[in-house]
Amino acid sequence: MKSSEILIREPRSSDHTTIASLLKQLGYQTTPALVLEKIEALLPSPMDKIIVASAREEVIGSISLHALPLFHAPGNLGRITSMVVNERFQGNGVGSALIDAAEHWFRQVGCVELEVTSGDHRPSAHRFYERHGFVSDGHRLSKRLRS
Repeated sequence: MKSSEILIREPRSSDHTTIASLLKQLGYQTTPALVLEKIEALLPSPMDKIIVASAREEVIGSISLHALPLFHAPGNLGRITSMVVNERFQGNGVGSALIDAAEHWFRQVGCVELEVTSGDHRPSAHRFYERHGFVSDGHRLSKRLRS
């Protein structure tokens, strides 16, 4: 696949089923209904962005982005909360195209630092992010809240 064949764009509501399928490749049990809800909620937000990569009208990757004001410093923190490239298209520049588009948007909304979380069981993803300038920085702790 040539990089000229990759189209980077905002998602359409009709992309929700394909995006849910892609997220399942990462092990997330996201439903198409939830993806549609998130697309509709986040598209109008000036501080949130979803970007998809497509080739020949097929969505082959997606990335979700959020900009949060930093309290302790000027500017915003850019956070990638999901990124997936269809297993059939990995290694063809799709992920790099999504990261480039993400960085462009993060700069537009005043982000001065970016972060991404990647599970310990994904060493190839860690290497991908490191090739794009991300470095290990601290230790993330998380806690699930009951409803």
